[in-house]
Amino acid sequence: MRIVPAAREHHAEFARFFAELHTEDPLPDVGRWALEMAPGTFFLAEGDALVGYTYCEAYGERGYVRHVVVAPQARGRGVGSALMQALATRLAAAGCSRWELNVHVGNDAAVGLYERWGMREEYRSHVLRMPWENVARLPSSARPVVVRPVERDDDAAIERRFRLPEGQVARLRSFEGMILLQLAERGEPVAFARFDPRVPGCFPFRVASAELARPLLEGVRSHARATDPWIQLVVEDDAATGDALLAAGAQPKIAIVHMSGAIPKP
Repeated sequence: MRIVPAAREHHAEFARFFAELHTEDPLPDVGRWALEMAPGTFFLAEGDALVGYTYCEAYGERGYVRHVVVAPQARGRGVGSALMQALATRLAAAGCSRWELNVHVGNDAAVGLYERWGMREEYRSHVLRMPWENVARLPSSARPVVVRPVERDDDAAIERRFRLPEGQVARLRSFEGMILLQLAERGEPVAFARFDPRVPGCFPFRVASAELARPLLEGVRSHARATDPWIQLVVEDDAATGDALLAAGAQPKIAIVHMSGAIPKP
C-alpha cells in the first residue's frame, strides 16, 4: 500500500469514503473539500484502488483525527492499521505528541483498532437535532449575558475557557460561511458556537452551564435559513446540557465516544 496525498480531483473518491461515515451531514462540495479538507487528507492505495481515507488536523501538541475510513471491500486486511501508522507519522512530524478522535458508540471494530494504537475512552458526546420551535421550551436564564460575534482578540479566552486547542478558533473562522458566536458575561466568554448554516449545525457547541443553551441558540437562530426547521448540535462531555435539550424535545441522532492517547513513537 502507498500513501496518495489528496488533491482537488479526488473529490469523487472522497465522496465515496464520506458516505461510509454515516453522519447524515451534507457532502462538502468540491470547493470546500479542496480548500478546507484536502490539505489534511491522504488516501491509501493498493494497486490502482484507493482502499483507505483519513483527514486530520494538527494544533500544537494535539492532533485531531477527524475521519478514518477503510473501503468496505478492503476491511480485515490491515488497512486500518496502515492508516493509523501513517497518521501517527504525519502528526508526530507536525509536532503533535497526543492524538484524539470521535467514533460512533457500537463501532467495536474501530474502537478496538484505536485501543491497539494506545487510545482510551475519555468521554461521551451526543449529536442532537433540535427543532427551532422547541428552543423556547429550554430553561431561561437571568444571567446578564449578551450575544456577540467572536473577534480575533477573543480567540485565546474562548480556547482557555472551553479547553479548545490553541489556534482552533482561528481555523474555524477561516472556513467559508462559518459563523462564530459567543455569549459574554461581564466581558468574559461563557458560551461558544461555530455555526455552519449548510448543515445546519453547531460544532463546537459549548456552554458554561445548561441554562445558557437557550440564549446561545436564540443568537444562532438569527443566522439560520428560514427554510430549516431544526439545528443539529454536537454536545460534548456535558450531560446537563444534553439532558436539558432532550427534555425540550431534541432528537438523539448519534452517540459518540471521544478517545485520546499518546502518539506511539516510531
